[in-house]
Parts: sequence; structure tokens; C-alpha cells
Amino acid sequence: MAELARRLQLSTCTVSKILNHAFDGFTYAPETIRRVEAMARKLGYQPNVHARSLRTRRSQMVGLILPSGQLSFFSALTEGIETELRKAGYQVLVAHSGENVRTEGELVRILLARGVDGILWAPVRSKVRRAEAGLEEAFPLVLLDRPGHPDSIPLIATDNRKSAAGLAARIHEAGHRRITLFSAPRGDRSMEERVEGFTSVFGGEVEVLNMENTPAAARRAILEIRDGSRQPTVLAALSQALSMGALAGLRETRVEIPRQMSFSGFDDFPLAACWNPPITVVRQDIPGLAALAAEVMLNRIQGKMTLAPTPRVPGVLDWRESVDCPGEAR
Repeated sequence: MAELARRLQLSTCTVSKILNHAFDGFTYAPETIRRVEAMARKLGYQPNVHARSLRTRRSQMVGLILPSGQLSFFSALTEGIETELRKAGYQVLVAHSGENVRTEGELVRILLARGVDGILWAPVRSKVRRAEAGLEEAFPLVLLDRPGHPDSIPLIATDNRKSAAGLAARIHEAGHRRITLFSAPRGDRSMEERVEGFTSVFGGEVEVLNMENTPAAARRAILEIRDGSRQPTVLAALSQALSMGALAGLRETRVEIPRQMSFSGFDDFPLAACWNPPITVVRQDIPGLAALAAEVMLNRIQGKMTLAPTPRVPGVLDWRESVDCPGEAR
């Protein structure tokens, strides 16, 4: 670093702050930052991470605990968070709980033992309590995608209620009135918010079928709908897993979408745009969620605490041919 400063005719302090992204209120001309970074690349400069952590008492690592890495939502969110935190000089340690409460508790302890500066956590448990998890009150903790926890812990999540209401309004405009929702068992707050969004538009006309949040459960539920006396004109599956299972069941029972039944899903999945017909979905704004998660975490690490709830991120509606267009509905 001293050699860099000598060649650039800058102070060692200036070079250090620029390379470590530790401006602490200082501002430097973009050209100065460019010169420092270019010279560092030219000389092959590599910071001593261990020495830096001893000096700053920070590991420059953030833990990320997720229920699973199999769903495309969580894998894309991981990539987005890693990219955003890397810009600030942080590395991410990713751990998966396998939907197990005891395992996620063990993962919290492991990450703390590794000296992470903060934890981003999409919990399986219904309530996160700092004391039970072994987390001090001041430790930087940010929850992901799981509403219903104490307001004192920042939450990064989609505005499920507003997003679902937006989809419901479009379906209502198309003339549909008989709606069936595939939802998870009661207690899943994200799903409950999505149901609330639909009922805010359709009122008591919505039929809600609660089931295990798996493709297999949704696939079985399709048979109940086909054999029932009150078939909906629109089926909306409120998660990625339920959407994929429902589509498999509809194809097996040879239900033509949208001629016999319109269909919409949530949490975009790779086949949605390629299905025949393309599937209407409400997808989560993953880049927006990742950027906000990184921003809130960095603020917490730097001691910039706020008691105000973190604003929810709006969902994105991709309206496609799987729902009857206005004027064509039954």
C-alpha cells in the first residue's frame, strides 16, 4: 500500500480508504479512485484480509441462512446479495437449513463462531427471538422473505398483499368471479398476505385450499377440483412449488388453459414464459430485494440503526396468455 501511495503521490491513508471502500464521510474525485484502483491492478495488489480484520475488528463476512437452495428464487437471491455485498468488500457465507428449525439454530452458532459481521436469514421458525438464537440485541440481523416476526428486526420482503391485489384486479377486469387459490397451511404469513390481497378484490367469493407447500400436494389437489361440483374459472397457485405442481396436474387431467380454466402463479419459475400457453405470474423483484438487503445489512454493520419498518418491495406482474384477456372471459 505504501508503494501504491508513493507511485501515485497520494497519502497512504487516502489509498487505504479507497481500496477498502471505507470513506467514512470523506469524498474523493472519481478520477482519483480510478487511478488508485488501476495502479492496484497493475501492481497485483492483494489486501491482507487477516490483518485488516484485526485492525477493524470486522471479518468482512456476512452469513446467509436459507431454507433451501433448490428453488430458483433463493438461488437468484443469493447471487444478487453476493454481488451487492462484494461491491462493499464483503464475502458471503451461505448455509442451508433444509427446512429444519434445529439445523438453522446450529447454523447461527457456526456463523457466529466464524466471526461474521452480520447475518441475513430466511427463517423456517415462525418467530425469531434473538435470545433463543444466541444473538445479542446489537448484532446486525436482517430477515428475508418471512413476514410475521418482531418489528424490531428488519425485514426484506415483497409487498405480497399489494402484489396479489394487483393480479386479482386484472383477473376481475377480465370478468372472472369464481376463483380458487392454492395456498399453504395457515400460519405461513406470506401466503396469508397473498390471500388477503385476493379477498380485498373478490371478497367472500374466493375459495382457498390450504395444503402442504409442495408440487406433489398441488398436483393431488387438481383432482379435487376436477371432481368437485363448483369448478373455478381461474386457479391461482400462490407459490412457485404450488404453481409447478398445479400445472403438472392440469396437464395430466387434460385441462386446456385458458379455454377450460385460466391459471396464474406466483414466484416466477423458469418454465413460466415457455409454457404453452405462457403463464401469468407475479414474480418477486429479486434485484430490488437483494440491493435492499445489502443496503440494510451494511447500515446495521456500520451502526446506522433505524426503528422505522423497512419498506416492502413491490412485486412484478407478468400478464400472459394463461388468463383470459379482457373481453374474452366467461
